[in-house]
Amino acid sequence: MEDDAGREPGGGHRATDGLDWARGPAQPVPDGPSVSVGGPTPPPAAGNRAGPLAAITVVAALLAGILGGTAAAILVTSARDDPGTPAGAGIAATPGVLTIEQTSAIAESVARARPAVVRIESTRRLANGAMEQDVGSGIVFDASGHIVTNAHVVLGTDTLKVVLSDGTERPGILLGHDYPFTDVAVIQIAGTRIAALPFGDSGALKLGETVIAIGNPLAEFDGSVSVGVISGLNRVRTFDTVRQDDIIQTDASINSGNSGGALLNLRGEVIGMPTAILRQSRGGQIVEGISFALPGNRVAEIARRIVTDGASYPRPSLGLEHVDISAESLRQLPRNTPEEGAVVTSVPVGGPADAAGLQAGDIITTVGDQQVTRKNPLLNTLLRYQPGQTVRVVFNRNGRIIEAEVRLAKRG
Repeated sequence: MEDDAGREPGGGHRATDGLDWARGPAQPVPDGPSVSVGGPTPPPAAGNRAGPLAAITVVAALLAGILGGTAAAILVTSARDDPGTPAGAGIAATPGVLTIEQTSAIAESVARARPAVVRIESTRRLANGAMEQDVGSGIVFDASGHIVTNAHVVLGTDTLKVVLSDGTERPGILLGHDYPFTDVAVIQIAGTRIAALPFGDSGALKLGETVIAIGNPLAEFDGSVSVGVISGLNRVRTFDTVRQDDIIQTDASINSGNSGGALLNLRGEVIGMPTAILRQSRGGQIVEGISFALPGNRVAEIARRIVTDGASYPRPSLGLEHVDISAESLRQLPRNTPEEGAVVTSVPVGGPADAAGLQAGDIITTVGDQQVTRKNPLLNTLLRYQPGQTVRVVFNRNGRIIEAEVRLAKRG
């Protein structure tokens, strides 16, 4: 079962800010990366007893290499020979100290990014008249007060309030979104002096790369930071009936309330936006450490267009409601139903589908030159078109194959 990271359904890898592990008194550390052995070291005797020290020196050098790009100093005091020990006797182990000090890229990235990750509070009135409250996260996109977040955090709400990292509260309005094609929306507040978060190149991510998630999980732990790695790239998942083929998988801890927050690289750049969590497998097994984020490149492109237009991202619409045929829904449909396609559930009067003669119960099998399949849902077939274009639609009506021309409208 996949949940939106912002609410209930609608790992080994850890980077650290530094390591200070000592089994004995700390020794002075010279400036810059270095490796030194406490006390004078006697020349190697027969039998080459310097082996352990050489091995530790190599390990220390490797650690210094791994910490490249940060200030690091390593001091090693290892088991060494006692000058008074007869040749051939065992090596006397002495307390050792291994200290690694680094300027933490994680801490620096969080310090820069944290002020630009905000809390988004919403309210909506339910059918029974009760008011529902929810909390999500958002990212300051520019100095004009545009906040980018997940669409599911802000759509269908009656009020929106943005709480800045310093506690300042400001009312927000929904500027535009890209739902259901992408779970991205932009809201606006009054201009802010908070520096916007820069976006990095999500196309340059590598498996195993360290990432940082910042958000407001469980509506009470504002500005929580978790660290993980890129567990997978170009994952294919279907969100809101649209198949996404560029999803980022991470094991950084993501929970309800993180939706719309930031997934950062170690330079403090946004490379993803947490949007969903896998909590349970299809077989019912509990799942941990599998979360998904929209790639930063796509989020930034959509947000910029919404800000420029001052409206939702322009997407085409057939002017109908539908349900994509799945293995589950197929069991509930008549026997002569095609195994793949999209069942039209309603056709609003006066819309494009109505003008073309489509009716509820029709099964759309082809749009343009694309088959409508489980790997290519109906909305995915529309992604290559723009509002105003005319497209050929083939559909099945009680066993009859019918073809129509539909002039696409702009999605509302």
